[in-house]
Amino acid sequence: MKRKTLVENKMKYFLGAIFLVLLLLLAKLSFMQLVQTEQFRTMARNNYIRIAPVFAPRGEIFDQNGEKIVTNKPIYTVSINDLNLQGTTYHLYLNCIGPETVSMVDELSWILAGDEESVQYFQQISGKTPEQFYDDVTRDNDKATYTAKKLAIEEIIKERISSNKVKLENGEALEIAVVYNPSTVATLRQEDLDSFGIRMEKKTDTLSELVSMLHKEAVFDEKTVYEVESDVRAAIREKKYYKPYEPVLVAENIPAKTMVTLRERQIEMPGVVVDTQPVRDYPYQSLLAHALGYVQNIKQEQYEEHKDEGYFMNDLYGQNGLELIYESDLRGEPGARQMEVDANGQPVRDLGLKQPIPGNDLVLTVDLKLQIAAEQALADGVVRAQKAGYSLSKAGAVVVLDVRTGAIRAMASYPSYNPGIFTDGLSNTQWQQLQDSGALLNRTISTIYPPGSTFKMVTASAILENEIVDPGHKISDPGYYRLGKGIFRDWKLDGHGMVDLRKALEVSCDTYFYQYGLMAGVDAIAGMAREFGLGEKTGIKLPGEISGVVPTPEWKYELVKSMLIRYNDDFAKVRDLNEQIEKATSESRKKQLQKSKDDEMEKQLKKHEWDLNWQQYETVNMSIGQGNNTYTIMQLASYVAAIANNGTLYRPYLVDKIVAPDGKVIRKFEPEARREVNISKDNLQILREGMHMVATPPNGTASAVFGLDAAAKTGTAEVLDVNGKKIGNHALFVAFAPYEKPEVAVAVVLEYGYAGGSYAGPIARQILDAYFADPESNVNLDKQTDALGSQPNNIVELPEDWDALQALSWPGWEQLPVSSVSSQGDKPSQSKQVQAEQVPATSSRPVTSTEPVQSTTAPVRETQSPPVATPPGEIQQPLPDDAQLPGESEQPLAGTSPTAVTSEPTQPRTEQQPPQITPVVPAVPTQEQMSEEQP
Repeated sequence: MKRKTLVENKMKYFLGAIFLVLLLLLAKLSFMQLVQTEQFRTMARNNYIRIAPVFAPRGEIFDQNGEKIVTNKPIYTVSINDLNLQGTTYHLYLNCIGPETVSMVDELSWILAGDEESVQYFQQISGKTPEQFYDDVTRDNDKATYTAKKLAIEEIIKERISSNKVKLENGEALEIAVVYNPSTVATLRQEDLDSFGIRMEKKTDTLSELVSMLHKEAVFDEKTVYEVESDVRAAIREKKYYKPYEPVLVAENIPAKTMVTLRERQIEMPGVVVDTQPVRDYPYQSLLAHALGYVQNIKQEQYEEHKDEGYFMNDLYGQNGLELIYESDLRGEPGARQMEVDANGQPVRDLGLKQPIPGNDLVLTVDLKLQIAAEQALADGVVRAQKAGYSLSKAGAVVVLDVRTGAIRAMASYPSYNPGIFTDGLSNTQWQQLQDSGALLNRTISTIYPPGSTFKMVTASAILENEIVDPGHKISDPGYYRLGKGIFRDWKLDGHGMVDLRKALEVSCDTYFYQYGLMAGVDAIAGMAREFGLGEKTGIKLPGEISGVVPTPEWKYELVKSMLIRYNDDFAKVRDLNEQIEKATSESRKKQLQKSKDDEMEKQLKKHEWDLNWQQYETVNMSIGQGNNTYTIMQLASYVAAIANNGTLYRPYLVDKIVAPDGKVIRKFEPEARREVNISKDNLQILREGMHMVATPPNGTASAVFGLDAAAKTGTAEVLDVNGKKIGNHALFVAFAPYEKPEVAVAVVLEYGYAGGSYAGPIARQILDAYFADPESNVNLDKQTDALGSQPNNIVELPEDWDALQALSWPGWEQLPVSSVSSQGDKPSQSKQVQAEQVPATSSRPVTSTEPVQSTTAPVRETQSPPVATPPGEIQQPLPDDAQLPGESEQPLAGTSPTAVTSEPTQPRTEQQPPQITPVVPAVPTQEQMSEEQP
């Protein structure tokens, strides 16, 4: 009876368990049918439905008058949507295990460890993520890393063989590696693979056929078939991880004939997708390139940052300039095409199209005709300087600002480049040409220059605001200024006679600014420079802008101190104590070492007080724009605009408005005043009057270039090599016009351009001619400029004698009398001027930003200790702001020969931040030397 009862109980439990299982199955089935219906329906649909993105055209860019500067054009693209394609591969099969298997694995792993794609293959089959795998094999040096990769590959092959031992013993072949690189295959073929029981088998697929076909059409430029396939495989690996349903781009801009062939063979080449895609088109090629920037396929780090914003891996993304700053406005909203496919992935029918929405348009403040004129004038200026014998003159920059708003009417950097070469794909040769030419450097905002005499309005402001001397007070200029026993020469050896402040600006009298600049003092001059926005970013919305330097005693102290600690032998113990502090483990030991270091530092700094402290001769140099003054051309234009408009410092801006595809204005940009310059209106008027005299015959240093209705200032800044030896001069010129009711300000620099009045001035005049020309006049809209911004063929040559130029075409500019030219301005210093044995060194070469960007600098002198110079004796000042254009027979000045050692601005490495550059330490004479008798 008990046994029966026990059996019955077991049956009840068993039936209960069955009922519970059935209940759970019914609940799960109900959940799947009622709750997860849509999820499984979507999964099933994804097996036969493919969604292909349709790229949206980017917004176009227009000038202020509606002329297109950047537009779009359709190109044909080829992609693959089968992410199992690999192209041409070589599979290694092990047929049997034998006594030589161990040596085979050792030999094979050494070879495969040198093939990065093979290493990636082993990473994939190892079961580790890329990060985990490479963390395991990364060592302190390349040799150790190579060995670690070899060992990792060896272990993976051994594990695979061990796991498949039975299969091998049964005579079945085992795949132990896949090789892609033909050079690795060639190495393997030199081995006796048969003796190891290894068979190599070549395999191809649709990707191989596609790449081979496109390669014959020269679609890939300099790339080999293997390199193309390798790039595609890398994209496939990324795509599988990030977007497994997106197609992988193989080639862009394929010929129409090839596109037709591919579409005819669509059935024979499953997984290949031929489509159209809008890309950037630049009708004027290199025009405004540095401001516009360029676009390329989105980079991995950009995709990671913006992948939640609807970007695809093949999307175009702004990489510089306005294209980058306004990326979110310019990019459109992509569309999508839904297609039904069969089991082989072949399209069966089109299920619908979502139209893409174009991006918003940018309307710039730039005037296209003026921009063309500015770039032409800059190119012409380079040619003129080179023809005159100044072979180092190869680059320059121009900015034209509306003084009433801060709107940029033109900005040009020479040489330039065609942004379209990035869209079409940049070859190694093209990239090297861009690097060598320096064309990628935006010299308007990413390079700083010494201002030379264009800085004298700052010094004049400091003199006026601090009431150092009445502006009408005249002094006799003997042609030099004596500081202690040192003599600072004026560019005009016999002096300028009786000079007041206005005339000092008119004739660019160095002696006047030496004397009264020193009386005003460095703090007053530096403070006024900052008031005008010098030494600080203007705030223009472009990447890569840098600040420049307004030198001050504090700035010099910290700079020289850091250089002394780093290089000077007197501070060797300080450097040693720093190392000991870093290695110390106990706090008490660190405190002890720190005290020793502080004591040693104080002791050594006292020995170098003269080097560290600001000296009077540096104020003298600073007063005429030499020394360590370094500013961007955008800053100089903004500073002159503030003088012209009676004291308002505007933020320069390039974009006037953003317009939707339907024509609706989304955002309008208004002028933005940064501040009012802290200087009286009366003093600003004095500055304007002095600048007007610069452009007025018969004595103004720019009067041979300009007429009566403009205001200007010439500038010539010395350029020194790394040893402090002069190698030439940068030519600078600033102006605003018309004088009575100013509209625009212009700033020009011509690197190694001899003198501001001679070579930078004509560039400014040519630009202002275009600005004030009859709007109905024809302007050459030549779209065929060189991709690297080299000199166009249609150069407008100026007459050999500057006084033979025709009268300017806008009101107020008149033909200058011939007699006025011969008496103009500052003539080049003659042989009577004796160069001092050592001149206080200046950071006269362009220095480049550490910010995004794209631009850079000449290398800066790094010495074992800060240089110490003799006191200034007879100091030869920069070449004069000469208004007279020398004839072709005139010889270049000393230091400007083609063989002179020079430091040209160079382009930073691709897409990387350039290194931090430190300005050159001023050459510092000793206090004892300053008191020595002058020979």
